[in-house]
Formats: sequence, structure tokens, C-alpha cells
Amino acid sequence: MQQIKGVMNQIKMAQNPQYALNQMLMSNPQIAQAINFIKSSGGNPQQAFYNLAQQKGVDPQMVLNELQK
Repeated sequence: MQQIKGVMNQIKMAQNPQYALNQMLMSNPQIAQAINFIKSSGGNPQQAFYNLAQQKGVDPQMVLNELQK
């Protein structure tokens, strides 16, 4: 969870968020894998998240609540 929060903060704090995201994609295969998963889910990140949570048997609201802390 901390790693996800760190990535979110990094993108928020960047002067150019799109550039920061592109740099992360190039240097972190896990982020690239997440983007590919979103693309394969129709390009909707919210729907991809809810689909993955359902597949894993996780309550998506619980995850969202943790990220908002």
C-alpha cells in the first residue's frame, strides 16, 4: 500500500505528471504491466480496478479507503 501511495505522490508532485508517468513506465515493469492491464480492460482504469478486485476477492472500497489515509 505504501508503494502505491508513493507512486501517487510522485506523480502529483511532478511538474509534468505525464512525463513522470512515462519515466515510471520505462523504468518499472510492474507499472507497465498495470497500464497494459488497463488497456486490455477497455482503457477504463476504474473498471479495470474493480474487475481485478473482484477476481482477487478483495473489497475495492477497502483498498480505496486505505489509499485515502
